[in-house]
Amino acid sequence: MGISVAAAAPAPDAHLQEQLEWLGTQRLAFGCEHAELRFNSDALADEIGLTVNLTCFEPRQKNQPFAHLASYLLAGDMAVSAATYVPLVASTTEYSESTLEIPYFGSTRFRIEGKDWFDRAGQQAIYLPGQSLSVETGHFNGLLFNLNPQRLALTISEVSRHCVPLELAERWVQRPVAIDLVDPRVKHLRWHLESGLQNLADHHGAGPGHPEAPLAVGVETLLYRCSARMIVIALG
Repeated sequence: MGISVAAAAPAPDAHLQEQLEWLGTQRLAFGCEHAELRFNSDALADEIGLTVNLTCFEPRQKNQPFAHLASYLLAGDMAVSAATYVPLVASTTEYSESTLEIPYFGSTRFRIEGKDWFDRAGQQAIYLPGQSLSVETGHFNGLLFNLNPQRLALTISEVSRHCVPLELAERWVQRPVAIDLVDPRVKHLRWHLESGLQNLADHHGAGPGHPEAPLAVGVETLLYRCSARMIVIALG
């Protein structure tokens, strides 16, 4: 599945029109035709805060225009977002779910307990437990979804055919994991993951659809299995 991300990003403080022209060059992982463009970071933070304990969410530089283009899906208990946006900073407090972020353009720096973790387009995705963290991005395009760590640990043990005992898997999901996007096995898993999401988006059209519909629940299972296999590849 191709994601178009080649256009160079403007300066962070460039005029809003330049930012919008760049956003227009970015293809989302799914649902481009139904994506929503937002200009108010405070209102968007209120919505994101319904699932993540945000303490900050704003443009990275003073007087920088804010623009955020995103498409969303619901699959079982999982909310999935494909988004592209201008540079921003954010922070969270501890929360119960973990996160997987796959970048297509740009990079994100996550700081957790004084240590930096990165994802980088074409190089590295990142799995993060629900710890307190701070975030800083440049211009960015990526796919992000939250995972239940207990279910993820069970899935890791299952996809490894129990070569990874559940007790070890439970420790794995409590730490950040860098995932090599260059690894052919990870590329294959990412393709399956993106294909499933696009299929769900195509069936739901402009709306999120019913999260408990069979197709949505099947995509949720697919996302857990792909995420678990990526972590097994990274740590196994």
